[in-house]
Amino acid sequence: MIRQIGSQYQEPSGTALEERVHQLETQVATLADALRVLARGLEDGPMAEPGDRTVVEAARQAYDLLLAARAPSAADEDSGDRG
Repeated sequence: MIRQIGSQYQEPSGTALEERVHQLETQVATLADALRVLARGLEDGPMAEPGDRTVVEAARQAYDLLLAARAPSAADEDSGDRG
């Protein structure tokens, strides 16, 4: 996603800018969901039994959320965008 700024750099169109903002909003929402899952897993506190798998399960769910968000959509595959 790194864009080089050079002599051929052009200001993005309104539509392209809206699309990038939409992508960023989607990424932020996914990160927020992953953080909520992790926080829920850490809420047990000191009374949790040793070997409790809640945190591990929460971490796995958060990881799965992030992986699903990174999976290229069919539209991205068709257009060749790996963004």
